[in-house]
Amino acid sequence: MSTTFAERYGPWALITGASSGIGEAFAHALAARGVRGLLLARRPDALERVAREVRAQSGVECECLVADLSDPSFIERVQGACGERDLGLVVSNAGYNPGGSFHERSREELLQILDVNDRAPLLLAESLLPKLVARGRGGLLFTGSIEGFLGHPHSATYSASKAFLQSFGEALWCELKPQGVDVLVLAPGPTDTPLLRSRAAGKLPGTLSARAVAEFGLDRLPHGPVAVPGRLYRWSTRLLTCLPRRLAVRLLGGAMSSANARGAGA
Repeated sequence: MSTTFAERYGPWALITGASSGIGEAFAHALAARGVRGLLLARRPDALERVAREVRAQSGVECECLVADLSDPSFIERVQGACGERDLGLVVSNAGYNPGGSFHERSREELLQILDVNDRAPLLLAESLLPKLVARGRGGLLFTGSIEGFLGHPHSATYSASKAFLQSFGEALWCELKPQGVDVLVLAPGPTDTPLLRSRAAGKLPGTLSARAVAEFGLDRLPHGPVAVPGRLYRWSTRLLTCLPRRLAVRLLGGAMSSANARGAGA
C-alpha cells in the first residue's frame, strides 16, 4: 500500500514566513493534504489571520509561533514550540529581499539578508533534522529562488544568499536520502505575492500564483534536489546557465535594471 502525503510528512509541519505570500499558500496547501501547521512569522496579527482562515477552510488544526528569524535565539523558541509534536516536515520559506543595488543597502540590511535567508535555515536544519532522521521519514523544503543559479546585479546579496541555500539543500538531499528524509530547494521565479505587487509596475510574464508554487513544491518534494516551478522559468534558467557566465550576468543586469526602473515608476 502506498504511503499518503500526510503519513510521510505529517502529522505536523513547521512553516516559516507563513503570514503572507508563498508561506501562507503552504499553510493552506498542507492543511488540504491533512497536515497540521505550526506557523511562524514576525507579525502576530497577520499570522493569526492565516491560522483562522486555514482552520475555517480545512478544519485542520493550526497553531502560531511569533518569532523574528533575524534573531538567532529564535531557534530556542522553535524547539520549545515543537516540543513532543511528531514533526514530519520543515518548510523553511521565510526570506528577506530589500532589493536595490549593493551600495544602496545599509550594513544592517545586508546582514539581515544573510541572517534570514541563510543562518535561519541552517539553524532549523541543525536543530530539527535529528528528529526527522530518528523517525525514518519526513521532509525538509527550502524556498530558494531562480536567483540562486547566477549572480544577479542589483540583487547581489540576495542572489548570493539563495546560491548558498541551493548548494546547502542539494548536499543535504544526497546525505539524507538514505535516512528516509526528502530535501527539496524550491526555486521560484516571479510569484504573485504582496512583495512583488509592491514593486512591479505590471504583472511579469510567467508570474505564478503563490498557491501554484506551493503545490508544485509539495508535489516535487519526494524527488529533489532543486525544482523550478513554471515552464517559462525552467527553460530560461536552463538557457542562462548554459551561456558563458559573463554574458549571462550582463543579460541579468540589464533585466534587473529595467525591472527596478519599472518598479520605481509604478
